Amino acid sequence: MISSQTRIRIKNILYRLETNQVVTLEERIFLNKLSSVSPLVSEWISSALGAEASSIDSD
Repeated sequence: MISSQTRIRIKNILYRLETNQVVTLEERIFLNKLSSVSPLVSEWISSALGAEASSIDSD
């Protein structure tokens, strides 16, 4: 289960990704680590990045 504080941090980072704002490498690594252990976070990331990101990973 994800704590409220972590969920808020994730949503903030995802919002900045969606709106093409600056996201640090550390924040990207944080998302990557969480997405590998949490299907929910992985789903949020896929939703935020859209279909193009999925197709890039498939290539």
